[in-house]
Amino acid sequence: MILSDREIRAAIKQRHILIDPQPAEEQYNTSALDLSLGEELLELRPLEELQQAEPAGVERTLIIDLAKVRMAGLLQAYAKPFTRESDGSFVLPPGKFALGITHEWIELPRRSKIAARVEGRSTLARLGLAIHMTAPTIHAGFAGRIVLEMYNFGPYPLRLRPREFAVCQLIFERLGRVPSGQIKTTYKGQKSIR
Repeated sequence: MILSDREIRAAIKQRHILIDPQPAEEQYNTSALDLSLGEELLELRPLEELQQAEPAGVERTLIIDLAKVRMAGLLQAYAKPFTRESDGSFVLPPGKFALGITHEWIELPRRSKIAARVEGRSTLARLGLAIHMTAPTIHAGFAGRIVLEMYNFGPYPLRLRPREFAVCQLIFERLGRVPSGQIKTTYKGQKSIR
């Protein structure tokens, strides 16, 4: 069952959903809560940039083995901060992929029997901005900021201003029972993308 705005407010008041900072009234929709973009945006280094670091005559190939990759190590080696504009915003060009993170810290205690889904917003999708491309589930027991896989499918560059617009929404769902197992994710407690 999806929680309504009244149920979301009640769950926050009862500390069944923890959010920091506390949501403002304009963040509530009838069945979702809007979240804003945080200050961190990363991009993966293009292969051409990696090849420039090699000595003359050396060609670099890069294949990521999805069965063996450890994301933290990969991001440390191959991600870099996205260029920030003088006003603090980021401009995401057409055809560009970036990793962002929510400004808000979310915690869904297991005992609360609440999970969530992070979804994009239709206004942004109509401009070609995909916010969360796959794996939208935020499991019961999760605590942290939510990393967003963002891609500009549209024809225009898009200015992203941290904390100044609703970048995604959380849809909360009630579980039938408290989960018996522990959450299986390496991202629990994440404060940054890396």
